[in-house]
Amino acid sequence: MLHLNITFPEDLKEALDQEVKREHTQRSTLIQKAVWVYLETKKQKDLRSNQVLKSKMPSSPLCRQAEALKLHLGF
Repeated sequence: MLHLNITFPEDLKEALDQEVKREHTQRSTLIQKAVWVYLETKKQKDLRSNQVLKSKMPSSPLCRQAEALKLHLGF
């Protein structure tokens, strides 16, 4: 595991410290969890956005066949 040196505004550090006490954890653990949640949320949002874009694209017979093949092959 590597170490990062990051800077926080004072009010954010105080809020972080309060949450650390409430959760009985460490700063690094809470920050790591927050980053994982952020990344997963962003990934899900991007996936939904791509699905919306795909649904708005014109669907040619060739595209439908390619999508059906991808589903059949498990992609």
